[in-house]
Amino acid sequence: MKKIYINGKFFCQPITGTQRYARELLNQFDRLLSSQDNRQIGIEILVPKQVQSMPRYGNLQVRTVGRMSGTMWEQLELPRYCHGQLLFTLSGGAPLLYSRNVVTIHDAAVVASPAGYSPAYRLWHANLCRRMARNAVHIFTDSNFSKSEIVKWYHAPPEKISVAYLGSDHFSGLEADPSTLARFGISGKYILAASVHNPNNNFERVVQAVCRHNTSGTPLVIAGGRDSKVYRESLRLPDGVRALGYVSDAELKALYENAACFVFASLYEGFGLPPLEAMASGCPVVVSQTASLPEVFDGAAFFCDPYDPEDIAAAIQRAVDSPPFAADDLKAFARKFSWAKCARETLEAIIPFA
Repeated sequence: MKKIYINGKFFCQPITGTQRYARELLNQFDRLLSSQDNRQIGIEILVPKQVQSMPRYGNLQVRTVGRMSGTMWEQLELPRYCHGQLLFTLSGGAPLLYSRNVVTIHDAAVVASPAGYSPAYRLWHANLCRRMARNAVHIFTDSNFSKSEIVKWYHAPPEKISVAYLGSDHFSGLEADPSTLARFGISGKYILAASVHNPNNNFERVVQAVCRHNTSGTPLVIAGGRDSKVYRESLRLPDGVRALGYVSDAELKALYENAACFVFASLYEGFGLPPLEAMASGCPVVVSQTASLPEVFDGAAFFCDPYDPEDIAAAIQRAVDSPPFAADDLKAFARKFSWAKCARETLEAIIPFA
């Protein structure tokens, strides 16, 4: 039997985009292993003792190992339990002294757009990603843009990199929390922005666009948490802009469904999961005409210059006033991106290395 180990450190972390990817991929791996064609593959998730709860899998094994936590567990203890087999790190860093790593590197933002990150995080992760890109037996990433960035910044051979687009079905099948708007005191239409508070997500210019150049008076609502250990963020919100902080998936689904539009004016993006979630909820989307976003959202989104608040405002106005995309069309576009396809392509590419 071919054995693949999974680096399960991400189960200790809050769910943002990279942890979402890792969890959804493992859910689909679990389904794929039910197939007769995959019965000769064994996948075991290794987690540190700090993990509080785990999903229930039918075909994936889960084992708690080691006594350490965090980076020390990942770099020093985790390799001892892999027994020379393939180790797949879906989120974060792989152990640098282990020789049989397969890794997912979502983008090269920490070196290509470094101003958004704290100095300590930037230094560690820039060196970590360079080493992973050089030493891993194979690399996965989310878009052709990200592949080109990993080649450019981390000097990885392009033939060693596979692209697998992310999925949207974790949101299309989710039930919205019907009490969300009342609980947050939101009434009427609003413009929504949602992501972790990272300067690369460009909330400052979005605020300028809505507060200075938006003639309709539609208010701005921002959802998303902060992580000062990772990101630099000094955004000060003017009166009239609602900052909700971290929201649950069910709350976010309700916010997407009721928004006049969702704006994602990111300066650097490896894929763009939040606007895909918005489309899966039937919400019109404004995205930047930079990085991976034209590749992923061509033909289904309004594009803006993320460095120009007036252009962001104009794109928002077009999305609010005369959206050419019906909600059902947006949902159909989002359905083209499935976690099942992502997982199938990923597993097929991994098996030869196991």
